[in-house]
Amino acid sequence: MGIIFSNAFVDVLDASITARSQAAGYVKANVMDRNDMKRRFRADDVTANDYLLKFNFGAAQALVGVFLNDVTFNKVKIQGHASDAWGAPTYPGTDLTVSQNAITGRYQIYIPLTAFSYQYLRIFIPSGTTAVGDYTTKWEIGTVCFLSSVTTLSKDMAYGYGQTGRHFYNTAINERISTGEEIRWEGNIVFGNRSTDYESELWTVNRMDMSLPFVYYENNGNTANAYLCVRDDSIETTRLAPNVLAGNTIKIKEAYMIEGK
Repeated sequence: MGIIFSNAFVDVLDASITARSQAAGYVKANVMDRNDMKRRFRADDVTANDYLLKFNFGAAQALVGVFLNDVTFNKVKIQGHASDAWGAPTYPGTDLTVSQNAITGRYQIYIPLTAFSYQYLRIFIPSGTTAVGDYTTKWEIGTVCFLSSVTTLSKDMAYGYGQTGRHFYNTAINERISTGEEIRWEGNIVFGNRSTDYESELWTVNRMDMSLPFVYYENNGNTANAYLCVRDDSIETTRLAPNVLAGNTIKIKEAYMIEGK
């Protein structure tokens, strides 16, 4: 399957989010802030075999994916239920490994969901989970993205895909001064030649508001290769033959981050 794009976010208000514990200054509502990836939620412990956050959608909500960005745990489980009386969840989920992204060094995971339609969802920390990353004193989540639909390209991107981890600094005479921002992933996606049968998928992606973030997932088996991004370029196509077109290259990059918020 090809790469995945989505801006079909399902938002949850602060009053409908429950944290099992919460550290001062790192409130649960921060996980819904997609414009500042470092304004995070922090629990007040590293307790395993219990939920970390619960979300009430108000009614049964169909989801096809969840993206957990910049976390400090190496295992997680997504569970769903019709009510907040959990017992044995109807959607029990499975223990998933959270891997480190090789470019940014952050831990993150894209989780596809099948047949998920429940009013309540909880992020559960399984037994044996350990803290990972630069901060290991308490559990943290940078951003939670609930996706009600995604666009999966039938034909994958072409060869020539480029990516980097961008550093940020200021220059003062003979020295460079860190701006306090973390490495930001950036990528150049090459759409290449494809059948006109798949052209509508490109226009679906192009209609996404360029001023707002979206989730991009490489969909190559490594669930850490997903990013909360903004897009710098519009998609263009060129007709090469009656049933063949060529796409252009677009640049996307992780959404803005401010350290310490």
